[in-house]
Amino acid sequence: MTTPQAHPATGGLTRRSFLAAGAGLVAGACLARPARAAGGVPFGAAIQSDYFDTDPSYVQAFVDHCDIVMPMNELKFGLLRPARDEFNFTHADRLVDFALANGKASRGHAFVWWSTNPPWLEAIEDESEAETALIEHIERVADHYRGRLTDWDVVNEVIAHDPRGGPDGPLRDTFWLRRLGPRHVPLAFETAARADPGAGLVINDYDLEFAGDRYDARRAAMLDIVRQLQDRNIRVDAVGLQAHLYSHLAVDVPGFARFGEALEALGVRLIVTELDVIDFQVRGGVEEQDAAATRVVSDLLDAVEGTPPLALVTWGLTDRYSWVPDAMPRQDGKPSRPLPFDARMRPKPWYDMLRARLAAMG
Repeated sequence: MTTPQAHPATGGLTRRSFLAAGAGLVAGACLARPARAAGGVPFGAAIQSDYFDTDPSYVQAFVDHCDIVMPMNELKFGLLRPARDEFNFTHADRLVDFALANGKASRGHAFVWWSTNPPWLEAIEDESEAETALIEHIERVADHYRGRLTDWDVVNEVIAHDPRGGPDGPLRDTFWLRRLGPRHVPLAFETAARADPGAGLVINDYDLEFAGDRYDARRAAMLDIVRQLQDRNIRVDAVGLQAHLYSHLAVDVPGFARFGEALEALGVRLIVTELDVIDFQVRGGVEEQDAAATRVVSDLLDAVEGTPPLALVTWGLTDRYSWVPDAMPRQDGKPSRPLPFDARMRPKPWYDMLRARLAAMG
């Protein structure tokens, strides 16, 4: 299969547009795969501290079913650092400690994101001050968790929603882009590599798996960013595929397979980071919803089978707690079913299929 070519819309993001940020090759560790006794691709889920004390069955489900337990929100910039001189590690520490105490791996999400920035950060106007804030944040947080997390989503959702020649080019218009320009991406990766050389470094984004011109452009933009980082001798170990799947959108199995092969040729792995299924357009009830979820998750696994991911993490574990019903509710009033366990903590048919497929990969 041929390697996807860069989409014309990415032309504005030239190899010189990542401005000097003290580039240097970091002797790096390749991204470690969390161990599973049965082999194959490890499975995990994002956990929320909000329910840690109030719902014992929720906590126990992570112990019983996960190889990886990842803090969902607790390591995001604004929640971890509400004031410039305040780092609140309490909630994240509790979740990471819980994972490690139960023999699970954990991973970090995320150093740089366009959302959840605290007001004090957004108020910064000076470029050098913004650079200092970014560096000190990554250094402090990465050092705090050094040796405890397998990897970090260093940069999250940096690609424009539609990178096909829009006013903002291929990169999303964010605080970091406005203050530092495109160089905030290599700056973040270099800083993370220095602060925790043993952790894998991931660039994470959404809408990379579907069929259509916009999704082709997003995959091309991601490949371009990875190549630019490598041209600067900056380490990037994996591309994070969020995989918020829509049951009514087709996964581009051959197109994504070519994308995975292109990354593999660059020495970069895949990791599925936020899998769930958005089913607001499915007609019918539980049977129809679960059949649609089984189909789209199976298509995703077909797409990554040739280049198996380092791990697969779902964005939550149970329908009891999910962002999907609030963000994209079903118009018929029926409950959404986005996650592998239902609201009563019962595994769905697609969970069994998923675990069997992951066990056969690797």
